[in-house]
Amino acid sequence: MRFRQLLIWAMTAVFMIAAYSSAWAAFGDDVEKPKPVFKQEGTDWVTELVPRGKSVPIQIRFHVDGGVLTNVSGTDFADADKPNINWKNYRSGYFLLEIVPSTSGGEVTLALSSNYFTSATDIWGFTERKTKTWGTLGIKSTTVKGEPTVINSVVRDGSVLDEDGAADGKIQIIIGPRDDFWGYALGTLVIRFFGVFMVLGILMIGMLLSGKVFESIDAKKKAAVPVPAPAPVHHEPEAVEPEPIPVEEIPADVAAAIGLGIHLYTNGGRNLRLSDDGMKAAAVALALHLQKTSGTEV
Repeated sequence: MRFRQLLIWAMTAVFMIAAYSSAWAAFGDDVEKPKPVFKQEGTDWVTELVPRGKSVPIQIRFHVDGGVLTNVSGTDFADADKPNINWKNYRSGYFLLEIVPSTSGGEVTLALSSNYFTSATDIWGFTERKTKTWGTLGIKSTTVKGEPTVINSVVRDGSVLDEDGAADGKIQIIIGPRDDFWGYALGTLVIRFFGVFMVLGILMIGMLLSGKVFESIDAKKKAAVPVPAPAPVHHEPEAVEPEPIPVEEIPADVAAAIGLGIHLYTNGGRNLRLSDDGMKAAAVALALHLQKTSGTEV
């Protein structure tokens, strides 16, 4: 009974912690900030990261036509720089891209592709520098079954998207793949609750196995302790009553004579006024007379 109570308490505690962490991740601080790792593959760059609301890593490929993509890195914003940005809508984080166009003031076509993207994924960046407005880059999405979703956008050197705002032969832009917040929130809750039940299942199996182990240890200990032999029970012999000694019955007339003789011997003389010798003689004479007449010895 106590083991079951402990198991229920443990499962409840894990469930509450996981539910709290899920709600905190979906509606609280940015505790699932992606940590991208970048590598260059030819003229393309590829990053691997674990997006918010997901438990397995994904890959995003960056490609540029009409120029050279020289570097890609992860970035973030200070609070003052992102008045209209909600990080919950950007599951993959934000990226700083450095591009060298083929000609100064020229345009390049930026393409991002990933199996993680959907047809609803958009690419956002700064569309107005003075007001620090953050909006869509005017993307074109291509989805082919079995292939990564490709998102294309045209970026011009010196445009509002360019960080330095000058047509100087280099483009720096900060962008972020954007998805709806509720997709992230639901994904986070599903993953966390799935993890809760997985942990609870492992915990329950572990506790059941440990209970079996303890029961086995106790059984071995009990088997190793010798059981003392029961003490012999001593039975007291039953008391045997001695057989009664047969007593020969005296005839009634003999008994009467003997009794009369004794009476005369003891106090009969008081009434008859006989001497002691006389009383004794009378008693004996009476007894002898009765014995002769009955044939019984005295």
